[in-house]
Amino acid sequence: MSATHVVDAPAPRISDREFASIQRYVDAIIDAIAAMHLSVVIETDFMALYRFLRSQPGAFVYPTFNPFESDLSRDSFWLRVIDGEGTTVACHAQRVFVTEDFRDLIRTGRLWFGAGAPLDPARTSLIDPTALITGRVAHAGSLWIDPGQRKRGLSVWLPYLSRLACLRNFSPDFFSALVFERMAAAGVPAQAYGYTHVEPILTGHFAPTDRDETVYVCYMSWRDAVDKIRMLADHPKYPIDPDRERAP
Repeated sequence: MSATHVVDAPAPRISDREFASIQRYVDAIIDAIAAMHLSVVIETDFMALYRFLRSQPGAFVYPTFNPFESDLSRDSFWLRVIDGEGTTVACHAQRVFVTEDFRDLIRTGRLWFGAGAPLDPARTSLIDPTALITGRVAHAGSLWIDPGQRKRGLSVWLPYLSRLACLRNFSPDFFSALVFERMAAAGVPAQAYGYTHVEPILTGHFAPTDRDETVYVCYMSWRDAVDKIRMLADHPKYPIDPDRERAP
């Protein structure tokens, strides 16, 4: 099976009860963001994401979500957070691949570039994760928060919200993201983003930055994603409890 976009989303595997739970959390997150006088829009125009990130000092345009580098015509979306004046203040993106092995997406460079950019084994080493990441694999990135909106919960809620929307609409087998060693060591992917596995996957030349890096893969199965939703209610800093949020 080639590492290309999924053509058709399969029938959802989650039960009606799980779907209802997911929707309750989606609604509760949106309500919490609304309480900050912000709103969330689902976008599929990645040229708009490219222009927005290019306009922000220090923001990085991840090639997976760069329309000049990748085909983003199917099974991909991004969340735009806007304030009361219509100014974009945050974003986060998801894209679904189908592959027999997530490492193949990295090995061929097709995780980042539509035309591919094969790794040079003399410059880069791949490390096997403990589990085979296979099938329909959602890949997240381009999380950016305006400095004036940071430390208010968006960096926690947006990864959950985009994952839940992807789970509801595209039924992936796995969710994934890549982070650098410093972020992995700080525990952010597990504690803030909710990933169940954070493991080294690449050392050496990293094509998206054209530098030597140590890169970690963050991943979780679709079942873990469903089960992890309930942990948001007990998040130590930015809890989301649908029952409490909707209490009169």
